[in-house]
Amino acid sequence: MFDLSAQDRLIEWRSFREKLEQSETPLEDVAQLWSKAPFVSSYLNPSNPNGWPDPWRLVMDNKLDDLAIVLGMLYTLKLTQRFMNNHFEIHMSTSKNLKEKNYFLVVENQVLNLEYRSVRPINELLSLDTSKIWSSDTAL
Repeated sequence: MFDLSAQDRLIEWRSFREKLEQSETPLEDVAQLWSKAPFVSSYLNPSNPNGWPDPWRLVMDNKLDDLAIVLGMLYTLKLTQRFMNNHFEIHMSTSKNLKEKNYFLVVENQVLNLEYRSVRPINELLSLDTSKIWSSDTAL
């Protein structure tokens, strides 16, 4: 999907979301898709959700840092009938050297992006020192 033109990316992304409605492993499917995203240097500000791109801009621009990839996972799930009413949270942890930030998506007591390309149980996130930087209780 990520190597297509902007318009074709949007079409492919919509098709992917439609397949999630019936998937037996929707969270795993999302983790797999976004693991293939091209990565750029950090540019999104984790403390300014109002400055984050909307779903279509995110996919069209294809400018994806760690936080943008987690946003892509969130938007992919949130824009389905199946997950639109779920509670979501984005958490951040900072490495001991304070240079590297990691972002995680929490949904259905599961965590995406804790381990590359997989879905992990929420208790594994609880063992890390993280802070919640966004919740679906807050509008984007």
